[in-house]
Amino acid sequence: MRTPDDFLELLAAHRNSDDRLIERASKLTPLEIETSADPKIVRIRRMVYSVQGEIHRMRGFVRLAPLGRKVLYGRMSPVHEIGFDVADFFAKRFPGTVIVLGDETRSWASLRSEGGFLRSRSEGITGSLEKLAQHLDIRTDEGDAAAIWEVYYRSRDQPRKNGDRPFGGRISKRSIRSAGLETERGRGNAKLADFI
Repeated sequence: MRTPDDFLELLAAHRNSDDRLIERASKLTPLEIETSADPKIVRIRRMVYSVQGEIHRMRGFVRLAPLGRKVLYGRMSPVHEIGFDVADFFAKRFPGTVIVLGDETRSWASLRSEGGFLRSRSEGITGSLEKLAQHLDIRTDEGDAAAIWEVYYRSRDQPRKNGDRPFGGRISKRSIRSAGLETERGRGNAKLADFI
């Protein structure tokens, strides 16, 4: 991994970051952070890499579900303050669509417009989605769709063979928990055709 030019933003997003640490890091270049053996600078480098790694995992593991035609939402419980980084990433991929990410206690919403990003932070994804659904007058049978997808994911899960780990074996438990992928790891015996 390389230390990026915007490492100060990544360092500020770390859960253990403070003003003194950011002040010290602002006097350093990315090359100095990457090559130094000083324990304090090594700590800064590890913190930056930790935030970078979590952003990368969330971009890869968060699953989005539709709420109407203009809203996509997903479950995410990051350790660091990276909610808007990930929401903006998906908002770039789906222009004109509101992206809502979060868990039971916090949520981040992002919409890409011509002037940049429109962002909102709230408490809990459920409340955010309810407000959006009321405001946009969205009526969906979300429970039915979620049940169908759960059966589909469980049917895709392969049983263990020769002691190997099942589908998703390279995904760490921490990534599975923080991205809300518990459904994909289930071992149900129903098939999608049986459900429909």
